[in-house]
Amino acid sequence: MKINNNTKISYFDKRINLTLPEHPSEELAEFIGILTGDGYMNKYGKYFSLLEIAGDSLLDKEYLSTYVSPMIKSLFNLEPKIIFRKKQRTMYLRLMSKGINNYLLNVGFKEGKKEQIGIPSWVLENKDFMKSFIRGLADTDGSLVLLNRKQKKYTFYPRVQIASISKVLVITTSNWLKEQGISLSIMKEYKTLKYKGETKDHQLYRIHISGRKNLEKWMQLVSFRNERHLSKYKKYKESGSTGI
Repeated sequence: MKINNNTKISYFDKRINLTLPEHPSEELAEFIGILTGDGYMNKYGKYFSLLEIAGDSLLDKEYLSTYVSPMIKSLFNLEPKIIFRKKQRTMYLRLMSKGINNYLLNVGFKEGKKEQIGIPSWVLENKDFMKSFIRGLADTDGSLVLLNRKQKKYTFYPRVQIASISKVLVITTSNWLKEQGISLSIMKEYKTLKYKGETKDHQLYRIHISGRKNLEKWMQLVSFRNERHLSKYKKYKESGSTGI
């Protein structure tokens, strides 16, 4: 399968030797999942195009710097600029490329606000692409929670969570995970979110994948690449019945 891509690239893109993937891949699907979780892109005026991926400057630094940044290099032959905002404890991977933004629109990523963002059809139609997409989504908009419940055998009760204000994204993702044999529930809550200085109440949808068996199914099927989640999984595995 070849991506139907008539992407217009700028003179600047040609100067920096931008390359665009011609075929769908697990790497591209995972990158779309990462963008769906913590990415943002938009055009400002006729010439200025911006793409950013945000994260916690402490918890996500290794993931963004040593995993996502090389992924961008592999996909597009560009190295993103890394920006730190210490007072906010945030960091960003930033790309300014008209060609990348146009390309991502062509392959199904949404420009601007992502309130009801979905999953591109080429990802949905392929099991390996879906695993990669969900991994990228979980690494950015997900978490592994270790509940310290009083149990005879285990120290922690694990729960994988994925949260989004997009109902269609949560429903589509949860239906696919159920088809793979993972039990889950969907919780709804209202949350006030701040976007560019404006606050707005949103209904947040949260996937809960709870329990030890479900966690192992998740790790075998999807897993994580973000060390903030992998370190918790290691902590859970090492705790056993005696604690840490």
